[in-house]
Amino acid sequence: MRYLLLYWVFSFLAPAGWAQFDTLFKYERTLVGDIRLLTADHLGNLYLIDRKDQVKKVGATGDSLAVYNDVRRFGPLSGIDVSNPMQPILFYGDGVRFVVLDRFLNPVTQINLQASNIVQLQAWVRSYDNQLWIYDPLAYVLRKVDLNGTIGWSTSDFRLILGRPFSPARLFDQDRSLYLYEPNQGVFVFDYFGNLKNGIQIYDWSDWQVDGGFMYGRKADTLYRYEIKTTYYEEWVLPAELQGAIQVVVKGKKLYALIRGVAGDRIRIYTTR
Repeated sequence: MRYLLLYWVFSFLAPAGWAQFDTLFKYERTLVGDIRLLTADHLGNLYLIDRKDQVKKVGATGDSLAVYNDVRRFGPLSGIDVSNPMQPILFYGDGVRFVVLDRFLNPVTQINLQASNIVQLQAWVRSYDNQLWIYDPLAYVLRKVDLNGTIGWSTSDFRLILGRPFSPARLFDQDRSLYLYEPNQGVFVFDYFGNLKNGIQIYDWSDWQVDGGFMYGRKADTLYRYEIKTTYYEEWVLPAELQGAIQVVVKGKKLYALIRGVAGDRIRIYTTR
């Protein structure tokens, strides 16, 4: 395995000043139900995971499009990747098991990475070519895995690449770059050959995500948007009804906020002006 040619470029954040949330986001509507987690695809569909691990696909107009009910076979459901809406992927709590679905949420195939001697998984995302990027926390390496669970490629040890231990919480694959986020160390950007391109000093953002050339995240009562190309960023104080949100997802021209209250779970939906 070859050593990677590395360089480290800090992208310092220059404050853009405070702005009113409603200058960018306009309230649209609210969905109510049993909702533990949510995500959204680029077509405007929502995917809602309830407390029984049932997955519901809801269209842009609020219509129910599909339901996944096979909730007891693989243990707790940890999340879903819908970067390819035609082929959502479910990720289960044992850390190495996936279920690939079709667009109607019917199971297509299963992936068990234990067959490839991967027994623990910390972060993963679908790759640009419909495979998986996974970060193996025991070996400190980034691996590429096909939908049969076969490892096709791995980086060098990240302790050699970065000079210290590294444990990313989230991965995103976008615009020919792979983004790895570790809240205490920032964002590291790699190309598809495993070469480190640069680092960005973004720390301690919850709901960190990459979408449409931007990074989004929250800290306390503030929503941040960082433009990757220009390093320009903006920040908005969230309205009172969103400051206690369990989860905030930005996708395209929509913002979805999951709020938990005595009256039940609800998602407030906003549209970018």
